[in-house]
Amino acid sequence: MDFTVENEGTAIACREYAGPDMPPDAPALVCVHGACVDGVFFDGIARELSRDCRVITYDRRGCGESGDAADGRYDLAAQAADLQAVIEHAGAPANVLAHSAGTLVALELLRANPAIVSRVILHEPAVTGEGVGLGAAPVLLDMIEAGKVSRALRVFLGAIGDPDPEAPRTTGEEAKHALRNGRSFMANEYGINMTCVPDWDSVRASKTVAAVLLGELSIGTSREAGTRMAAELLSCPLVTVPGAHNGLRDRSAVAAQTVRGILGL
Repeated sequence: MDFTVENEGTAIACREYAGPDMPPDAPALVCVHGACVDGVFFDGIARELSRDCRVITYDRRGCGESGDAADGRYDLAAQAADLQAVIEHAGAPANVLAHSAGTLVALELLRANPAIVSRVILHEPAVTGEGVGLGAAPVLLDMIEAGKVSRALRVFLGAIGDPDPEAPRTTGEEAKHALRNGRSFMANEYGINMTCVPDWDSVRASKTVAAVLLGELSIGTSREAGTRMAAELLSCPLVTVPGAHNGLRDRSAVAAQTVRGILGL
């Protein structure tokens, strides 16, 4: 079921996945996608988990079927307010599953309004081994400033890569908004996300982060250091899962089993 939530004039496109016998007021799991994708990233795992709970995916502002920011804002506070609006529509408090740059949105909501969230699972947070943003490359910032957003996007995507040999090909639904998703992130969020320093103390005090997930194929990469540091700073378990950085998408069945176990679904 598709629906739209509005926050400060910005239309946020959402999808609900629920089994035929799922009560309409059953607890919800809201999924927050990362950079250069949209809510379709979670399609596989959402279908898997829809037997256990209502799963809500949404396209962050500027991505997928959602509108551009009506107020021109793409900062984490505005993004967290969008997430809050989705949760309030779905029924608060809700569980949250966040991936990569989407974890920064979830962390900001936990800082601002932890009461609206039951438990959170973070998959490979977009931070370094020092617990800060991954760092914005000056050459990419210069490209973006010069309006060469597509070129900056190509360089960015070429640098991050995905080492999972079992990763499926991009689907038609994923490709539908791929260019828009990538350009929106580079133009509006790249500098913000890459220089973010989460308020780890506030989030840890909320005691809402149930686990931080690390892909087995990310072990030995820079993503491992940031993920382990996030778990340490949040005083929560670090759980390894099959796959690489996009394991929630690429290994959806086994990833769903891990999420069920952590949340007790």
